[in-house]
Amino acid sequence: MINKKLGKYIGLALIITIINGCSLYIDSFTNDLNQAIITSNDPQTVMQALPAYIVFIDSLIKDDPEDKKTLIASVNLMNAYASLLGSQLDLVKDLPDYEIIRIKNQQKILNKKSLKRAEKAICIQNKLLCNLTKIKFSELNNKIENLNADDMALLYKVSVAWVSWVQVNTDDWNAMAQIAQIKFIMEKVIVYNELIDNGNAHVYLGVLNSLIPTALGGKPEKGKQHFESAIRISKGRNIMAKALYAEYYARLVFDEKLHKKLISEILTDENINKHNGLINTLAIKKAKALQRSAPDYF
Repeated sequence: MINKKLGKYIGLALIITIINGCSLYIDSFTNDLNQAIITSNDPQTVMQALPAYIVFIDSLIKDDPEDKKTLIASVNLMNAYASLLGSQLDLVKDLPDYEIIRIKNQQKILNKKSLKRAEKAICIQNKLLCNLTKIKFSELNNKIENLNADDMALLYKVSVAWVSWVQVNTDDWNAMAQIAQIKFIMEKVIVYNELIDNGNAHVYLGVLNSLIPTALGGKPEKGKQHFESAIRISKGRNIMAKALYAEYYARLVFDEKLHKKLISEILTDENINKHNGLINTLAIKKAKALQRSAPDYF
């Protein structure tokens, strides 16, 4: 059950001309690119464009494999693309089996590469955190106890890449066994700064704690607290938190009233619908899919 639930986020030539081999502009370029992705309300176009940028960043890494910022830029792009691919599995009806297999295989390739680069970036920054995903659970606290702000911010990015990798490897129990480490790290991140990434660390913890019912060892009530915290921090603007709250917590505990309330808030908020952006666009699509399937679920 846990496996099934977790399984469920151009003009290249001109850019190469502008910043060919010049790392001075990488921050500005990736920041602008990230902003363009975030503010787009057209997931399909973004998904079609991202592979060219991923290959371009690969070329920069090949030229300077120890550039931490470029490694993280690559991680962000690959995670975004893998998530967009995954959204098709949830939102597109009647995908043929061969297409589902192709998407899942591509996600596995992207997330494996992303996690490897995220690990390398944090190792470059802090040698104590090399091979982070191989560190025993009992040793984690000593490794991350006295990190500075930059370390914690990068540790969060690694944990996001890590959970994304686990998400596409739910058929591998060795991967699933690493959820405890991810939750531990995410919890340390929010203790240090729960506002990081607009409270999205809470969203990840909300999902991870709401995968299985209490009777089987899950902690859905803890998951509920994290979803509520994410919504509070974003002042209600993080509607993907609401969509995942409905999908993972409300459905797990069969709270139809909460499910209906969350979906209604997403679909009737005029301010959100005026300024969709990529994540909100996907959240609205997810909310509509949840609304359609609710009568069969509850």
